[in-house]
Amino acid sequence: MTTTLIHPQVWRSADGSVCRLVTIKPGMCGHNSLFYGQLGDWTWETVSELCEADAFNAYNAAGQPTYLSFYYFHVRAGDALHPRSLSFGHRVEVVSRVFGFGSESVLTLHRLRQVGPDYEADPDAGFEPYEFYDAPRADCLYVQNFNRWVSRGRDGSNEGLVAAAPVGFRHEHLPQLPAQYSPRLVYSRARQQLTFHDPQQPGWREVVGEHRTDYRIDISRDVNGVGLLYFASYFSIVDGALLGLWRELGRSDRSFLDRVVHDQKLCYLGNADVDTRLRITMRSWRAEHDPAEEMFNAVIEDSATDRVLAVCTLHIRSEGSHVERR
Repeated sequence: MTTTLIHPQVWRSADGSVCRLVTIKPGMCGHNSLFYGQLGDWTWETVSELCEADAFNAYNAAGQPTYLSFYYFHVRAGDALHPRSLSFGHRVEVVSRVFGFGSESVLTLHRLRQVGPDYEADPDAGFEPYEFYDAPRADCLYVQNFNRWVSRGRDGSNEGLVAAAPVGFRHEHLPQLPAQYSPRLVYSRARQQLTFHDPQQPGWREVVGEHRTDYRIDISRDVNGVGLLYFASYFSIVDGALLGLWRELGRSDRSFLDRVVHDQKLCYLGNADVDTRLRITMRSWRAEHDPAEEMFNAVIEDSATDRVLAVCTLHIRSEGSHVERR
């Protein structure tokens, strides 16, 4: 075994992208939030590398800790490579490019591609935004992260987080995302309509009008090292509610594990204290031309105050292969 199977290779491409050659390990994959957590780490690492602000140890001008919070998370995938297709030992090339959105926000695009044992690092392995938005490659998985720097508005509470860029954060040198690709219109519409899916879009028939699930935050699993509801836990919370609906529709657990998520958008609208009870409301639609193509929507709310914490929409193909367990 060579050291490259243990330690990732990291290099900077000609367009400023941060590139990695990594081996997928147990803590980076599975039918849970581990993969999304790893993507979040890559985002923090990339922003730290390119913007001279250590996202893992950042403070605002008042000396308070500030965090690169996730506001919008978008995953695009095909049948060849999707979040649940990665397993132990897979080698993956990850290309990450950061775009400027002012002094308090930043956008990162990731492209993942599975590679073979003969792979050689490409010093020019960057990519342009149009690939993500207009011309995704069939063999790649794409992720978009829009992040905002925040601090706690008051001690001891996860509610009312406030914008707070860290000292030393550099952004002026970052490339600008073309205006037509800005995610702001997309997530603003979802914030207003509580879905990324247009229910009036032709070709989709509503299957489930409303399915509610209650969930109390699990302090042994859902809270990160600084006491906030961990961004990746939102993915697990949505999946748990989806599984409950899946079973009520009479579907098997095996078919749930076999599903392929082609597209997932998640907008984070708030955090919650550790004793919060959540309410997750699910809706679903099925494509009229192909019953295997489905849309599921989840709205996560604080059940005591009706405060919306997140909106998530998934485009799923319910017929797909699963990873062979080793």
